[in-house]
Amino acid sequence: MKPARVSAFTVIVLALFVISSGCTGPASPAGPVPLEKPVFVNATTNETLVAFVHEAVAYAQAHGKDAALAEFSNPEGSFVRGELYIFAYDFASTTLAHPFSPEKIGISRTNEPDAFGNLYAQGFIDAVNEGDGFVYFYYQNPVHNDSIEKKLGYVVKVDDDWWLGSGVYYGPAEPVIPPGQGAPSTTQEIKDFVDAAAAYAQVNGKEAALAAFSDPAGGFTRGDLYIYALDYTGTALALPFQPQLAGTSFSNTQDASGRYYTRTEIQLAREGGGYLLYQYPDPANNFTVRYKVSYVRPVDDTYWIGAGIYTSEDRLIDPKLREFVADAKFYATTNGRERALSGFNDVNGSFIRDDLYIFAYDYAGNTLAWPYRPDLIGVNRLNATDPMGSYHIRAMIETARNGEGMVEYYSVNPASNTTQLKISYVTDVDGTWLLGAGRYLEPGPVMLRG
Repeated sequence: MKPARVSAFTVIVLALFVISSGCTGPASPAGPVPLEKPVFVNATTNETLVAFVHEAVAYAQAHGKDAALAEFSNPEGSFVRGELYIFAYDFASTTLAHPFSPEKIGISRTNEPDAFGNLYAQGFIDAVNEGDGFVYFYYQNPVHNDSIEKKLGYVVKVDDDWWLGSGVYYGPAEPVIPPGQGAPSTTQEIKDFVDAAAAYAQVNGKEAALAAFSDPAGGFTRGDLYIYALDYTGTALALPFQPQLAGTSFSNTQDASGRYYTRTEIQLAREGGGYLLYQYPDPANNFTVRYKVSYVRPVDDTYWIGAGIYTSEDRLIDPKLREFVADAKFYATTNGRERALSGFNDVNGSFIRDDLYIFAYDYAGNTLAWPYRPDLIGVNRLNATDPMGSYHIRAMIETARNGEGMVEYYSVNPASNTTQLKISYVTDVDGTWLLGAGRYLEPGPVMLRG
């Protein structure tokens, strides 16, 4: 999630919920001191919250990290004031100080979900990487009988090693079906759409949610985009435009390329959510088989939901990626294979550009270039499979032998240590080897259609 001063989850929630705005803090199981004002009325202004956190930063800078962490962890200390308290984390989301949850100190909360199942910790990290920021999330408020309430955390970077924050609750989450809007078109928008549906389901219950998802005229359809729901055996629970298939298992259903896409969806949902790319007939285009990108995520431990957008290779392979691969091919054909591979394997060379790098294989499946895995150079990976069981190296070879093209597969993203969909573009060099580069498909401004 990306907090543009607010987390990506915030964008979802703001579109869904009609609730008061303000500032809040990290979702911790420990509850703040009970409010003196009536239930669900916030007593702390944004300005007070911001001033409180900056005061704590100044204290840390004046007294040093160890003394500051001890003070912030003291439930009777000077930084526990009514509903406000300071929490501290490092950039691995490891708890450094918390006055009401000492058991959390030393534990990373990277994979800890909020009340709607969203991993809010990355939102805090994104915010403090910019210096400071606000992040909304939803959490049970123990002061109000564990009811799910809106929170907004304000966080500030102390230095390159750690950061501080605080927050307040802002009342009950009572989501309704979102009003009709234009159909999502970007990777971020499709994730937001699915997250919004999950939030609705978690607050309103499974029965009401499945009824809403099954309604083709309801709030969870956007043009050709709609929410579908299945359980973890692959049995359909809600299909608004194919209600006759509810109760049908899709576990053994293959797409046009022979992939068991529902099995991939189930695995992604079990791991917290993610994108998948498959080929499916488009009813709006005479059932022509087209690429479709879906985002899926769990609702609870009994079922998951998703939604998909038809797209094209031109949308998935951006011009910069094509240009990067074309430049590498030109370099290889101009300078020869040996010199080119030396350049591609140089982690300080010109073929490392931001998140892009060149990889290369011969047509027997031997690794020729992989700058970040020198241990695999010369290793035959013809029979290697991705985490979903696909022979992605074979797919690269087949695609490159035909000239060039796109190959999708799953890989562990080192930036997040999670399994994600990667879209690569590969090209033949001289009939004996291939090179390529790829990007992970992540929430963001990537246009899937339009």
